[in-house]
Amino acid sequence: MKKAIGILLILLVSIGCDSDPFKENIIEGFNLDASIDFSVVNSKNEDLLNPSNPDSYDPKKIKILFLLDGKLVPQYQANLDSPNFFMIYQNSDRYAIRIFLNHDPKEKFPETYIQWNENEKDIVKVEYSRTKNSTTKKNVWLNDQVIAKPTYLTITK
Repeated sequence: MKKAIGILLILLVSIGCDSDPFKENIIEGFNLDASIDFSVVNSKNEDLLNPSNPDSYDPKKIKILFLLDGKLVPQYQANLDSPNFFMIYQNSDRYAIRIFLNHDPKEKFPETYIQWNENEKDIVKVEYSRTKNSTTKKNVWLNDQVIAKPTYLTITK
């Protein structure tokens, strides 16, 4: 009886062992880096996103459009935290806007149009580095000018 229990115990332990003790358990997820933050000021360095500034941009008039298959498509998804594809927040010393960028894999250089009002717009073009688990900004252009550090910048209007 003791012999049978010993054999059973050895079998259970060997079944539970992995043949490769150095095998890594890979944790898979997805990293999406498809946003950019701006401060927007005028030539007098006045914050154009600060709602207390009478010359500030009206958030209700700001529109985000993606260039998809050669057509400008307004972006809105009611189920998102930022359904208009942007959010304005107060940074340490001024207000900033976070734009959620076009990252359509069918586009080589996806373009996002920021329509500030009826007369002003900016265009953000991005080259992404894509892997199985990530889409990250590789190169960014604002109005055809290369942005050296595309995480946070100030636009002067």
